[in-house]
Amino acid sequence: MGYINDAFARMDLRQISNFLLYGVDSDAEENAPPYQDALKKSSEPIYKRLDVMYPDATERDIAAAELSQALAAYEYVYLELGMKAGARLMYQLLLTDDRPWAKKAGE
Repeated sequence: MGYINDAFARMDLRQISNFLLYGVDSDAEENAPPYQDALKKSSEPIYKRLDVMYPDATERDIAAAELSQALAAYEYVYLELGMKAGARLMYQLLLTDDRPWAKKAGE
């Protein structure tokens, strides 16, 4: 039963999403930073770029708002796609049974 415990120990949303998106199994995600830290680190370069491109605070705020609006649209679409993918996987897990030994007699 150790292999079952090992399988459950490897179950991680980041690894699963990495596999589904890129088709690879990555151990690098195992040591990934917390979400808040990852978001801050990845957003710093764009805010530095906006500071350079828009020294005027009002213009910078407008550009940041437009960028945020575009990113929110991506977030919405990909969240919905992810929910649909999750629902499809749940459907397959719960409502389909491809095991030949589980079929009723006479089918």
